[in-house]
Amino acid sequence: MTSKFPVVIRTLSYCTQNINFYYPAVYIPNNSYVQGLINFTIYENMLRLSKNLMVPDIPTYVTGSYELKNNQKGVLTLSLIGFAEFGGAHPMTMIKSLNFDLSTGKDIPFYELFKPNSNYIAILSEMVLEELKKQDIMLFEDYPGVKPNQDYYIADKALVIYFQLYEIAPYVVGFPYAVIPIYSIMDLVQEGGLLDKVVR
Repeated sequence: MTSKFPVVIRTLSYCTQNINFYYPAVYIPNNSYVQGLINFTIYENMLRLSKNLMVPDIPTYVTGSYELKNNQKGVLTLSLIGFAEFGGAHPMTMIKSLNFDLSTGKDIPFYELFKPNSNYIAILSEMVLEELKKQDIMLFEDYPGVKPNQDYYIADKALVIYFQLYEIAPYVVGFPYAVIPIYSIMDLVQEGGLLDKVVR
């Protein structure tokens, strides 16, 4: 049985000539397999995020950090934040959130949060759009809605759906996001899944 208590988090650093990234590692003394799987996933995503921020033929310096969003009830959620500087050009930031089931060590994709055939894409796309309109956010005309592999994280019994820079809005808007209380979408939620766990 997975402990509902927080896991221990350590901060490690990855440093090269062009990258200085502080990232987390978990310590789970009673389950080395899950510990290893989570730490490998975090490390691989940190490297991928850093690589995605590098621009060929332009001197790029990447700094990175992380934010812990949820660490209870068998669910660990964190966001890796990478920031790239290119000299005189606009700096660029990317956020990659990881949402782990501590019973398996698996990073759970967005589509696995919901029941099959629940029409979650259409329902959540409309909920997110309504929330963004309340924030008076200037969106591109072709708002695509949410995707099966949508960026998200879990915090304070809420599902936070967010979009990358330039994905649905101009750079000046930053990272558009919508906070959806989990209790408001329980009819969509997969029983025993991450969202179900954090509200039990």
